[in-house]
Amino acid sequence: MKKATLFFDDLKLGPSQTHKLRNFIENLFEDYDVIHNDDFAAEQLTDRYPLIQFKLVNRRPAVPAVIIMTDKAVNLFSVIFMNLNKIVIDEIQISVYEKNLQIEEVGFGWSTETYVYEFISPWIGLNQINYQRYAETESVTEKNRMLKKALIRDILFMSEYLGYRPEEGQKINLELRIKTETIHLKDKTLAGFTGIFKTNFIIPDYLGIGKSVLQGFGTVKRLI
Repeated sequence: MKKATLFFDDLKLGPSQTHKLRNFIENLFEDYDVIHNDDFAAEQLTDRYPLIQFKLVNRRPAVPAVIIMTDKAVNLFSVIFMNLNKIVIDEIQISVYEKNLQIEEVGFGWSTETYVYEFISPWIGLNQINYQRYAETESVTEKNRMLKKALIRDILFMSEYLGYRPEEGQKINLELRIKTETIHLKDKTLAGFTGIFKTNFIIPDYLGIGKSVLQGFGTVKRLI
């Protein structure tokens, strides 16, 4: 699968400004459906997995980055890249002098090998109702089962929009070692999970999994 990563090496943004970079690029290319997160083809308007994601990537120091997945999105963003010489954030025009677009073929999908990943930003895998059930469950085994089920569901949701379906008999195995932390998102308080997980599914670095991926949550990076 084709993946592109655009690094803005000379652009200094804080976590609260990353979404403003996304809004600027979305508005600049609002006529391109692939950059938006709404599934207009569905019978009812629903969220879909974003093929273009905006992150703060820790490259010492952290820099803004755009992650682009699939051939269609990468080819489109190559056009965006050529025209992206300035951005506007908080009504301030910022010239872009250093932009580094890296395009590569990456593995994605079920594997006979096992890999270990880290959530470098909290994974929001449970909605408020499911988290209430999770919090009220006393059994550690049952809590773990609920989280494994949710993470597998999120991986399959991501796979659907990236054009990949596991073949019959290709079961996703998963082990978790994570902890809970409180997330404040707009006017809601949600539960996020950080830590590591092991699975036989290949996930490219810096992709987001779960809810609020466009806000930077659920970003993963492979450790082993």
